[in-house]
Amino acid sequence: MKGLVMGTTLAVAGKGGVGKTSFTALMIKALVESGNRPLLAIDADSNSNLHEVLGVKQPKSVGCVREETRKIGENIPGGMTRDRFMDYQIQAALEETKNLDFLSMGRPEGPGCYCMANNILREIIGKLTTNYKFVVIDNEAGMEHLSRRTEQEVDHLFIISDPAPRSLRTIGRIVELIDELGGRVHNKHLVLSRVQGASEDLSETIRKEIERLPYPPEALIPFDDTLVNLDLQGEPLLKIPSDASSYVAVKTMLQTLGLPV
Repeated sequence: MKGLVMGTTLAVAGKGGVGKTSFTALMIKALVESGNRPLLAIDADSNSNLHEVLGVKQPKSVGCVREETRKIGENIPGGMTRDRFMDYQIQAALEETKNLDFLSMGRPEGPGCYCMANNILREIIGKLTTNYKFVVIDNEAGMEHLSRRTEQEVDHLFIISDPAPRSLRTIGRIVELIDELGGRVHNKHLVLSRVQGASEDLSETIRKEIERLPYPPEALIPFDDTLVNLDLQGEPLLKIPSDASSYVAVKTMLQTLGLPV
């Protein structure tokens, strides 16, 4: 998949356990089924499970490539430069499927200096993402890759929370971090997931927490038994029916934002 000018980058963030990865999978389903290919899905969560919800084989992670390169040091095989070696290794770690390509970032760095490897990594991933019409990134809860500038420009950042008061309070702290990134995040969208009932059914406590948010949620994704059952059965969430309430809500939001789904 080569030769395209960089397309649209969509990233997903939020507190752990609020449906962030499920939202990412439903968004990818909407894009793929609308013919938006080539598409690159990046799992930037160190607790990697996006490959499972997408039904993709778990590839070698970028973190493993970085660690192997650090251990090799100057003993790069075949007379290759370090950046050419990392480029080759990351291309080999890219899992290609019929509908999308998949890259796992893996665990963050451990002991030792990774400065040079991280700089090379950013450059390689920056070049890699220019080959795709859409790049969709499932961030870890701590916004690690955004805050360390591993990623490039983000066109749309979806900040996911469930309606629990503690989750809603976390949103404010995430938004503060995002604001520190300046103009690299062009559009921010708050999304409530796993909502039971209509917005008017939310408790007074939850409504007050929502009012304290920096801006109101743009979508409510309903609690969906179909989604839960697929997850419990270990089935890819891409198998969810097109009329499932959670999928319809995600697709409708993307349409509202003018994305081609």
